[in-house]
Amino acid sequence: MTLSAKLLDILVCPQCKGKLAQVEGGRGLLCNHCQLKFPVREGIPVMLVEEALDMRGTPPPGSIKQTPTSNSPARESRPAAGISGRVVFQVLAGPDEGLEFDLTNGYCRAMGRAVGDTTKTTVLNVDWALSLDEETKGLILQYISQQFRKSQAVKEASKDQLGAFKRGPDIVLKDHTLSRLHAMIFYDNIGIGILDLVSKNGTFVNGEEVESRLLKKGDTIELGETKIVLL
Repeated sequence: MTLSAKLLDILVCPQCKGKLAQVEGGRGLLCNHCQLKFPVREGIPVMLVEEALDMRGTPPPGSIKQTPTSNSPARESRPAAGISGRVVFQVLAGPDEGLEFDLTNGYCRAMGRAVGDTTKTTVLNVDWALSLDEETKGLILQYISQQFRKSQAVKEASKDQLGAFKRGPDIVLKDHTLSRLHAMIFYDNIGIGILDLVSKNGTFVNGEEVESRLLKKGDTIELGETKIVLL
C-alpha cells in the first residue's frame, strides 16, 4: 500500500529534515541524505530515528533495544568505550534488568522515571518524556563548560541541543525510586560523562556518590534500585 503524494510532501526525515522516498512498495520511507529507512506499519509512517534502519550498516543515534539477559547476543563486535563513535550500556539490576541502550558521540541522553504513559509510539515527530526546566538546563550547561570545555557552544540550550551536544531520546526507566529527571549522560571525544541532576536518592559510580564523573569501560552506575554497566 503506497502513501499518498500529499502525505509524502508533508513528511521529512526527523534527523536532517530532508525529503523521503517510498521504497519496498510503500513499506518503508528512505532518506537518501542520512541513508535511514523508516518503517511504515499498517499504513502509518513511524518517524522515529531509533526505529529506522541505517542502510550503511551503522545503528542510528539514540537507538534502544530490549534484550533478555539470558539470551544476550555475543558482544565481541561491540566497540569499547572511547574507541568508537557509539558505546553501549546494560541494566544489570532493577525493574529494567536486561535493557540495553546506546550513546553516540556528540549526543547526551537524560535518564529518569516518567510520569504517565511513555509506551505509545510517536508518529511524525519525536518528543522527550523528561522535560528540562531552566535551572536544570543551566546546571547541565555549566557541567559541559567545565568538564568538556565547550564554552563557545553553551550559551543557549534548545529542545534538541544542549551546548555542543545534541539531545537523544530519553532513557525512561520503571524504577519508582528514581527522580523524574535523575541524571544525564554525555559522550564526545573527551570521554563519556554522567551528571546527577540533583536527584532525590543520588547517583553512584562504583559505589561512590558523585555529582559528576567521567566513565570508563566496566564502570557501574547506580540510580535508585537500578544498576547499569558501561560495556
